[in-house]
Amino acid sequence: MTFATYKRSLDIYESSWSATDPAKRLDLFMQSLSPECIYTDPNTQLNGYEQLAGYMSELQRQVPGVRFVTTEFKTHHDRSLTHWQMEDGSGKVIGVGASLFVHASDGRLTQMTGFFDQPGSA
Repeated sequence: MTFATYKRSLDIYESSWSATDPAKRLDLFMQSLSPECIYTDPNTQLNGYEQLAGYMSELQRQVPGVRFVTTEFKTHHDRSLTHWQMEDGSGKVIGVGASLFVHASDGRLTQMTGFFDQPGSA
């Protein structure tokens, strides 16, 4: 796979966090994620489209207009690393973090692991 293939999967996945229409989100998932994907962050571990969609919907409920913006992207072999910022609906940065990704042979993501500070963890 090429840098562009991996970056495209990441860009589509990133946009799925902002999608509020379930059908649109599912379409974005099918383009960027393997159906048996595993998502892990300090708060949870999820398997597959349905669990991840529910988690995204809850974040959107808590932070209307939420979106993630990649500030740095690196990749080699079947791995990618990003640094990102989370913005609220007004564009205010409300969090920063990093994510590690594992890609399938078709470039879609099979594992997504997010790292960010939680309140009280400093």
